[in-house]
Amino acid sequence: MRMVLIDFRHPFFRPMSRRIIVFAVIAAWTVFEFSMGSNAWGIFFAALGAYVGWGFFLSGQPDEPETAPKEDDTPPSSNAD
Repeated sequence: MRMVLIDFRHPFFRPMSRRIIVFAVIAAWTVFEFSMGSNAWGIFFAALGAYVGWGFFLSGQPDEPETAPKEDDTPPSSNAD
């Protein structure tokens, strides 16, 4: 199991409209934080927006969710008795 901040292959993010909305909300919150004078939170949300933008639009990962390996796909074990 790998640890990730956001699973970009989750089925919830499959429609492009949801990806755009999530990115837009993060970008709007970044602008809000900077406009209220909270530079630390603004930088945090700007970095989060860059990470989400890369993961959703630039990473080149396929849009399909990652499938779990089936039990039939496991290689046979060699039992030399």
